[in-house]
Amino acid sequence: MQQAIRCWCGNDSLSAFSAEYLLCKSCHTLASFPGLINNTTTVVNDDEDFYGKNYWLNHQSDELGQADIFKRARNDLSERCLYWLRSLLHYKLPPAKLLEIGSAHGGFTSLLQNTGFDASGLELSPFIAEFAHKTFDIPMYVGPIEEQAIPDGSLDIIILMDVLEHLPDPVVTVRKCLSLLKQDGILVIQTPAYPARATHKQLVKKQHPFLNMLQPQEHLYLFSVDAMQPFFKKVTSEALHVYFEPAIFAHYDMYMVVSREKVVKNSQAQIDDFLSQSAKTRFVQSMLDIAGERDRYIKLYQQADADRIARLAIIKELEQSDGALEYVPII
Repeated sequence: MQQAIRCWCGNDSLSAFSAEYLLCKSCHTLASFPGLINNTTTVVNDDEDFYGKNYWLNHQSDELGQADIFKRARNDLSERCLYWLRSLLHYKLPPAKLLEIGSAHGGFTSLLQNTGFDASGLELSPFIAEFAHKTFDIPMYVGPIEEQAIPDGSLDIIILMDVLEHLPDPVVTVRKCLSLLKQDGILVIQTPAYPARATHKQLVKKQHPFLNMLQPQEHLYLFSVDAMQPFFKKVTSEALHVYFEPAIFAHYDMYMVVSREKVVKNSQAQIDDFLSQSAKTRFVQSMLDIAGERDRYIKLYQQADADRIARLAIIKELEQSDGALEYVPII
């Protein structure tokens, strides 16, 4: 039955990786066996279909142990949304027409609107799209991007945060996204990063955090960093520039910006100058400043904690060694 699964790259000679994933050695991507056999990405019945409203409610809290959509509508704003905004501003400044595919509660789309972008969101579930619209007062599309009446070449930015891994045919969907972008437009993508060439046994032995991304019903393709260049070559014959940036959850994610034209990044001075031009964007600037300070203190704590652990390890090693230190009184 494994031969029924074909990787996005076209290879159908996949090898076993784990009980529910197959490995494509041609492009170093993991393919979900049950997820690709039972495609569940469309939402016809919001109460019953996999990506209907219960995906964001019971599935998130009861099955994944994560916050539901209502809690995330608050929690995400001060963490990932600000992180993503800080990164995006180095590539594009408002005004720019933007679509966030898989916008969930809509908080990031709303933050982008308040920063000056002409931003809209898209979700598969009508319930979630309506929740995002009411909660954050943002325009929302409902359904797959391939079914939307958006003119080709009309968007400056398309964002896919934690979306690529859910797509049954990522090549077709990303190709569609590229067609909607202007010549100087950009794709912004965050997706789990499979550590290329690592076996499942090796990941388990290390208790690697990527193991949490093995969710076969929804994470259909798990790409490695090595897979991204061949992926975009499969998507289009155009020469694309792929810029990898640090991901907020870098221990299991990758984050990239993709463009047709070479990007000249905005300096922090240019970003600060833009954000200081209106009362609304000054509030955004203040939020980014606070988030930056928080991140700096987190790094200092992590460095101090790592130093503490290293020192304790040295002490333990000395205590267990045959040549344990002896107390010699000073006369």
